[in-house]
Amino acid sequence: MATLTITLEPTVLEAAKSAAERRKITLDQLIAESLTMVASPPPTDADNEALIRLMNEGILGHIDRPLTRDEIYAERTWPRS
Repeated sequence: MATLTITLEPTVLEAAKSAAERRKITLDQLIAESLTMVASPPPTDADNEALIRLMNEGILGHIDRPLTRDEIYAERTWPRS
C-alpha cells in the first residue's frame, strides 16, 4: 500500500471523522473507499446487461410492466375477520 499525505481544512477533517464514525470505519478506510470509487472505471454496457439479466432471474422473473399496489402487497396481507 502507498502512503498519502493530504492537507484539509479543520472543518472538513472533523466532518470526515464524523462521517467515518457514523459508518463505523476509520478515517483511512473512508478516504481509501472514496478514492477507489473515483478511480474505478464506470460500468460498461455488458455490466448493465448482466445486471438486468440477474434482476430478471429473480423471484418475480421478467416484469414487463410496473406492479400494481395490490400485487406489491399481496404477500403482506392476510384474511381479516
